[in-house]
Amino acid sequence: MSITKPQVLDALKRVRGPDLAGNIVDLGMVSEVLIKDGRVAFSITVPAHRARELEPLRQAAEKVVSELAGVTAVTVVLTAEAPRGGAVREPPEHARVAQARARAGAVNGGSRPGTATPARQGGAVEGIRHMIAVASGKGGVGKSTTAVNLALGLQAIGLKTGILDADVYGPSQPRLLGLRGRPQVIAGKTLRPMEAYGLKVMSMGFLVDEDTPIVWRGPMVVQALNQMLRDVAWGHLDALIVDMPPGTGDVQLSMAQQAPLSGAVIVSTPQDLALIDARKGLSMFKKVDVPVLGIIENMSYFLCPKCGERSDIFGHGGAEREAERLGVPFLGAVPLHMEIRSRSDAGQPVVVADPDGANARIFREIAAKAWEVLETAASDLVPPKLEVSPDHDKLRVAFEDGRSYELSAEMLRVMSPSAEVQGHSPEQRITVPNKRNVKIRELRPVGNYAVRILFDDGHHTGLYAWSYLDELGREKDKRWAQYLAELEAKGLSRG
Repeated sequence: MSITKPQVLDALKRVRGPDLAGNIVDLGMVSEVLIKDGRVAFSITVPAHRARELEPLRQAAEKVVSELAGVTAVTVVLTAEAPRGGAVREPPEHARVAQARARAGAVNGGSRPGTATPARQGGAVEGIRHMIAVASGKGGVGKSTTAVNLALGLQAIGLKTGILDADVYGPSQPRLLGLRGRPQVIAGKTLRPMEAYGLKVMSMGFLVDEDTPIVWRGPMVVQALNQMLRDVAWGHLDALIVDMPPGTGDVQLSMAQQAPLSGAVIVSTPQDLALIDARKGLSMFKKVDVPVLGIIENMSYFLCPKCGERSDIFGHGGAEREAERLGVPFLGAVPLHMEIRSRSDAGQPVVVADPDGANARIFREIAAKAWEVLETAASDLVPPKLEVSPDHDKLRVAFEDGRSYELSAEMLRVMSPSAEVQGHSPEQRITVPNKRNVKIRELRPVGNYAVRILFDDGHHTGLYAWSYLDELGREKDKRWAQYLAELEAKGLSRG
């Protein structure tokens, strides 16, 4: 049975208002009721200075709605409005906020009176090693297209990757990835993320119709984003890309505070106006102590498909100069190309639709640079010592903390993290036979995070991140047994 808005409001009439006066519906406190596939969301407006005190009221509203037949999940947030022409009595400043303001004052020469630098509040999300925000100071710069291709670029270098579409007002990832349907509830209110091309994906676009506008205040948006982040069974991920809403308002700031971000990537075009907005985005992340991994210049130039002439339609090099001026890495320039646009519209991002093309290579290189910056900054990741055996048939991997593994050349070859072997989903993975006698020809370090292994059969496209080598070592026996079973089931041999 489907739930209706009148049913929700009738249930909420059972919840008494502040000081037990009337009920929250008749008092006009309930607004923005949204219902989709059994999931109910609404906000309750309360006096700003009583928000903390009235948390039990929010919990009571959530409880009565959750008990309705047909309701699978409930999101309730308290919103507060300041009285017109008057100031709101602020609660005492939290110690962590004061500490953050003090740090900013030491660096920037002091803060404006009456203001504080926001402190980061979010705790870690189980299974997610690094969370990377992709942000822009304004809309229309290709942030979402860049975000999905960056996620697929990280996957192409052997990392387990997911993407969270945090652009609640204009979710793009379902269309960019060609995904339809909605996530399944697997336990309580935990959702199973959707999957496309091997990426785990979560978006508000799965929970509301594409043409339905989201008319929510900031606090309700932040609550929804927190649920999409923390009430989802992501599993183990090396990286979760967070496609942030454009701009630098309250929603973006709250998300940057509450999500345990490892770093942020800023997307801009070469135009001066876009660069001004990009500076604002960079400044926001610095205020909440999120490292900026670098700047990407999108729509950097246009190459005529007929004559090859280059045109700098929006100017060129502005983002690179800005990165140098601000002291952050320049990750790369992405051209204005019809293929990127048409592939995106068709739900086939260029990194997977044309993996050998020039545009896919650009995104993979940007992903590799961003990951290198992140891994270099991570204190717990020191490159392991790699040693090839005299017969070139084994690789010894020794980490600084004493862990060491011996991996055969055959295992490394048949379990290469390259798209050629892994495909873009578990269903596309190839069982590689006849590699019993394969040898390691050469090791080529890739930045500070991975090694490219060249084999004597010509294979050289796999980038073995330190985390992937560690995973192979820890799961060596299990993975090898699975590989042998696959060979037997498919009538193949080791050669």
